[in-house]
Amino acid sequence: VIVLNVLISFQSRKQTTAGSNDAAISASLGMYSIEREVRMAGAGYTNALGLACPQGVNIAYNDVAIVNGGQVMPLQIVDGGANPDQISIVRSNAELGVAPATVMTTMASAVANVVVDRNTGFNVNDLLLVTSNDGSVPCTIMQLSGAPTASGGNWALPHASTALYNPATPTAVFTTASTYGLRDTVVNLGTFGQRRFQVVCNSGANPVALNTCDLKWFDPLVLAAAPTMANTESVVSQVIDLQAQYGVAPAGSQIVNQWVDATGGWAGVPTVANLARIKAVRISIVTRGQLENSAVTPASLVLWDAGLPSEKTRALSAAERRYRYQVLTVVVPLINVIWAGV
Repeated sequence: VIVLNVLISFQSRKQTTAGSNDAAISASLGMYSIEREVRMAGAGYTNALGLACPQGVNIAYNDVAIVNGGQVMPLQIVDGGANPDQISIVRSNAELGVAPATVMTTMASAVANVVVDRNTGFNVNDLLLVTSNDGSVPCTIMQLSGAPTASGGNWALPHASTALYNPATPTAVFTTASTYGLRDTVVNLGTFGQRRFQVVCNSGANPVALNTCDLKWFDPLVLAAAPTMANTESVVSQVIDLQAQYGVAPAGSQIVNQWVDATGGWAGVPTVANLARIKAVRISIVTRGQLENSAVTPASLVLWDAGLPSEKTRALSAAERRYRYQVLTVVVPLINVIWAGV
């Protein structure tokens, strides 16, 4: 009997330890993956003078306007209400960084090749952010459809409509189909596109006690469908919540004094003035371990600001309380925005 009791006690402790460790490892890996991308958010979309595209950006995909002269946020939160939030990031992952090439001749039309001073680092299918030197016209995302070709001592960058980001007739897709001239710039964004972090469950619904949910990342333009467990790449498993807020500074300051949800005036793409005030993001990830025989967790988990009026919690049902959880919360500065002096 004594030996049996020892074995039962050992098995119980082993299950508790294993469940807690699983949750802790998943939370750590998931947060590391998100934080690494958030720190790079906006690379290539800013310059020494601030946001590279004060007049907005033109982005098309598969001959449809995705952004028609609007602003592109380095990081955007989609508020999920009582359910998990989503975090989307744009940045360059080009091999040679974001050092711009200089446009050397004026484009005859919006579909003409862009002629620049170098070809180093440009690869077929790279995304290019073409910007006007004085910020007078919208930027354009183009996709390199072929290898750069020599052109009178310079290099021509083709962006034919065979590549998905290049509309066949830009004037029919965009309100202002920009052309670019001498001293304008081309930033190589590489092949990163947009990366969205989202909690996806095997049931297609939101996280509950009896389904399995993973933290996923994907490019929503390329996916072109509702994310599922099968059509997206898993970052870590058993993630039941992802919450985020913008860290906002007063106009003209770099010091965050307010945390806001992506709702109301901060939902979608904020005004240009408010966009410039976003300096950081606060992120919380919640993971769970193995199922226990009885309730082992309180009725709610604290995500941030414990005991303060701004406290954020995640309520648990009776069935969910039979799991052990790990909550990790970090604050990540948007360093490319801050360094650009936006």
